[in-house]
Amino acid sequence: MSEKAKIINFAPSECQLQEATRVRLDSGRQVQFQSEGTDDLVEIRGVEGEMLLKVRLTEEGPVLSLSGAKLEMTSTESISLDAKKIHIRAEEQAVLESKGNLDLASSKDLEIRSEEDVKVTGKMLHLN
Repeated sequence: MSEKAKIINFAPSECQLQEATRVRLDSGRQVQFQSEGTDDLVEIRGVEGEMLLKVRLTEEGPVLSLSGAKLEMTSTESISLDAKKIHIRAEEQAVLESKGNLDLASSKDLEIRSEEDVKVTGKMLHLN
């Protein structure tokens, strides 16, 4: 059985980490703490050293980076994304599905492009 991990005090201090502080978990994964200039980093790495999760604390705010086979988010109420720009790209397939109403709105031009056929299926199609 492995030893318990050291407790790390996250209270503000004037010192900066010169080298990364690493804590190896029983699973073989590692949690790493490090400062880079004015940024602070918390990283979780896989058994082979691959990046799984990175939290970069910057003067502009936190930056969260995830890497893995799947990303799942579940909420009993709602999930909101607010940003100047949102870009979603899928290599194989993208699905947007709702059991209730689905609204797609734009205050500027709305473009639908496809290199193949575009199909619209519904009980009634209303234009203008």
